[in-house]
Amino acid sequence: MKKMSVKVFAVVMTAILGISVFGAPVSAAEFAGTVYYTDVVTYINHNPIPSWILNGYPLIAVEDLNNYGFDVLWNPDNKTLRIFRNTAKTTATPVPVYLPRQTKLGTKEVDLYRSDVKVYANEYEYEMIGYSGIDGYTLIYVGDLVSLGGVSMYYVPENKAVNVWVDGMEIAEYKRPPYEGTTTTAAASSASAQNSDVVYYDYIDENMPEWARDTISKLVNLGYIQGDAYGRLRLTMEDLRYFVVNDRAGVYN
Repeated sequence: MKKMSVKVFAVVMTAILGISVFGAPVSAAEFAGTVYYTDVVTYINHNPIPSWILNGYPLIAVEDLNNYGFDVLWNPDNKTLRIFRNTAKTTATPVPVYLPRQTKLGTKEVDLYRSDVKVYANEYEYEMIGYSGIDGYTLIYVGDLVSLGGVSMYYVPENKAVNVWVDGMEIAEYKRPPYEGTTTTAAASSASAQNSDVVYYDYIDENMPEWARDTISKLVNLGYIQGDAYGRLRLTMEDLRYFVVNDRAGVYN
């Protein structure tokens, strides 16, 4: 699948965060940049995953990917992490994600540095840049997941969402995470209010726009899209448009 142009994505993120993205490259162990609190959320098949924005680019923790359809192997001898797609993992077990309070948006969260841990896709096929600064985690750019194959990403500015799609994974119901410090009851109420106007297309029937049915049927038959335990596809209008554009561009041929 095709991924969003890194330059285009950086420009979009810069417009939101007001952070310059065109800095000099940094070497290992050098200061890479400061992460600021943001309400931009990264999702994998609509499952929120903890993320950070560094110099206009979204980052996620390699270690968290174990919960989102991947296997992560650590080799202490050569300090390497390898990421593999595990097709047996079709359902995510999301790590809790909370939006920062409004008063924290734009304020400093943490400084990040180039890590000496090397991160690879599959059998050392593609090396990713790793970042350190959050204890116990190595961070990578979200866009690097595309190198694993069967993964794509795009940005939905109106939802402040970075959407990652993994072929063969179930699609969850889209929800914005609750704010930090929110009680369970209040979080459920807040999530319900935020998502009350979201329309889902669960089945390939007359409710789904006719222009999208052939593409979604194709992707379901190929196993790229799978429903939840009840067979619901949980696709939004943005999802339909994205898949149809890719299909017309020949991505799924």
